Amino acid sequence: MKTLCLLSLLIPCSLFADGFDEPISDPAIRARFEKGLGELRDAGDVGEPGDIAEQLKAQAHHPCELPPAGGGSDLDTASVYERCKAGVLCFGNIYKCDRCDKWHGNIAGGFVISEDGLAVTNYHVMDNGKAGAFGAMTIDGKVYAVKEVVASSEADDLAIVQLDGEGFEPLQVATGDAVGGEVTVISHPQGRFYTVSEGIIARYFRIPAGKGAGSARMAITADYAKGSSGCPVFNDEGAVVGVVASTNSIYYSKEDGVDKNLQMVVKSCIPSGSILKLLEEPAE
Repeated sequence: MKTLCLLSLLIPCSLFADGFDEPISDPAIRARFEKGLGELRDAGDVGEPGDIAEQLKAQAHHPCELPPAGGGSDLDTASVYERCKAGVLCFGNIYKCDRCDKWHGNIAGGFVISEDGLAVTNYHVMDNGKAGAFGAMTIDGKVYAVKEVVASSEADDLAIVQLDGEGFEPLQVATGDAVGGEVTVISHPQGRFYTVSEGIIARYFRIPAGKGAGSARMAITADYAKGSSGCPVFNDEGAVVGVVASTNSIYYSKEDGVDKNLQMVVKSCIPSGSILKLLEEPAE
């Protein structure tokens, strides 16, 4: 097991007497992710990107049983954040550019679902042929390498990976929640790490055409943006009911090929049932 403990990172791991979290330093989080995963990569303590690419494309299942979700009761947004933040990951890869010899990071999101390091993110987060290594960092500043992809679905835009570590604080995965149910998102919009937003489940739908056609999606009203892919969506019991995936902007008109008058941004997520499907024996 190889981990890197980064105790000097200024992230919210303790509370002031007045109850507020310490302010987050976004540049420090990015620097620690890059440095920590870069050191693991240079030491050879990461899954080989070529092997991970093959595992991702295998579209496999990983049969295992998670503890049943439940036991919470109408948590407010602050309580969901406090209960769940330890299981939310900064998740992504590092690469080298052609102008220097430093590792640079592409950081999105993910979350842990088992004490021994099973973690969930989007398929498209893992689908990067230029990555030098994939890894994750928890909110206490520990960096873990991705050992392997154990299950994936391109249509459902999901990947389940094994992190090289143990003693994680896993999140519960619910079977779903009703339209109109309250949700909380903890995400990283364009590097604004551990941002909290709230809303409701707007609807469930299926992709009508193109990549992933026929696959289930869940629309929510809670805000998120670029950089939040793979982050968890929670119900009011603090259980995961979805995974951030994409946004789609609706405009009123188009002039000279340019969209005009933005009306709405649809937030599309992967419902938790698609995660549970990857953790079952595949249908014959």
